[in-house]
Amino acid sequence: MSSLLELLNGADEADAVADLSRCCGSARWARAVVAQRPFRSLGEVDEVSATVLATLDWAEVLPLLDQVPRVRERWPDLGRAELIYEQRVGHPFTLCTAGLGRDEVLALLRHRSGNDRAVERAAAVGELARVVAIRLRGLVLRPTRVECPQWHRRPGGDLPRGR
Repeated sequence: MSSLLELLNGADEADAVADLSRCCGSARWARAVVAQRPFRSLGEVDEVSATVLATLDWAEVLPLLDQVPRVRERWPDLGRAELIYEQRVGHPFTLCTAGLGRDEVLALLRHRSGNDRAVERAAAVGELARVVAIRLRGLVLRPTRVECPQWHRRPGGDLPRGR
């Protein structure tokens, strides 16, 4: 398959669910996204994915956050600030760092550390949606195995779009 849309729309249901599960780790999310096929655009895939992620119970989301690389993996000197955040809000700091430098990440980490838990849960789900969008595009690049190294967001928060 030459494009993500062809892959998602053309695969049988079981294969599509298996492919998507590798991008997110949630079979329920994958089944719900696949149920919305056919997709007309990558934007629609991203929108459906984010919407379904937002419907998951927090107990379902929490293990998914553990699959996102930690900031300290890329910038070890931010590890202490990240751990303080995690102790304060009770879950991993989740950020799609595409295009962000160390200082920007530190500023976001400090800013988000002041948020209450409900705000941070919503922020974590939004960032997870960005990571998943990048992983989805990886299906076309590496159809047999999708991994998530440290992903990066472009300046302004835009996701890289498929070509």
